[in-house]
Amino acid sequence: MASIAEIENHLEEYLSASQFPDYCVNGLQVEGEGDIRRIVTATSVSERLITTAITRRADAVIVHHGLFWKSTPHPLALTGILGRRVRLLNQQNITLFAYHLPLDAHPVLGNNVMLAKSLGLQNLRMVPVEGMQMPFAVLGNLPNPLSFSDFYTFSDKLFQTSGIGMALAGATISKVFVMAGHGGGYYPDAMRCGADLIFTGSLNEQDTRAIEEVGLNVYATGHYNSEKMGIKALGEHLAKQYNLDAEFIDIPNPV
Repeated sequence: MASIAEIENHLEEYLSASQFPDYCVNGLQVEGEGDIRRIVTATSVSERLITTAITRRADAVIVHHGLFWKSTPHPLALTGILGRRVRLLNQQNITLFAYHLPLDAHPVLGNNVMLAKSLGLQNLRMVPVEGMQMPFAVLGNLPNPLSFSDFYTFSDKLFQTSGIGMALAGATISKVFVMAGHGGGYYPDAMRCGADLIFTGSLNEQDTRAIEEVGLNVYATGHYNSEKMGIKALGEHLAKQYNLDAEFIDIPNPV
């Protein structure tokens, strides 16, 4: 059991949340009342997630993609989808936390490092990327070099998906640059690291041409697939830290 303030303060320190320039609210987004005994975690907030949290009798929900973003047309208006979600949380006295970039970059349970470990990469190191004040992406080596075709097949099987893979350089894959979410635009950073391939979640159309021109391969497993491990691990961390019940809610998304 823990108070809302205890969890908020712990995650602020553990994730260094305030140190990240982000385009959303990181931390406590909707405050309930009382102590927290049971939490659910998920990649993205949604009405389906909130109703599931209600059936699980959760006191708090922790997500990677929360409610409040700078791109929201009217960020101070609790109307439409946003209003319904907030009402559901308030009616059931459920607290909502969200951590975006701080969760991608965490060196122990961040999305990037969790992806790299799941791929079996060795000699992992955090590397800087443009726009971030601290190391963010992860660079690692495959235990044995693979052809692009073999890496593609391996990754599809590992993540149970049909990813987007492009052999834009045609080289054998040995060194992999891992950037969860929408990471194709970080090809200059991958180049500086000497990577053979960018492993990410999703791509912009224009990024693929640039990646081709700088001589890199790319594999995109889907945005959701690339960002569900970190939040699950964060829930498990809090369960141990505060003796809470924690459950990851998997709401698959093909994108």
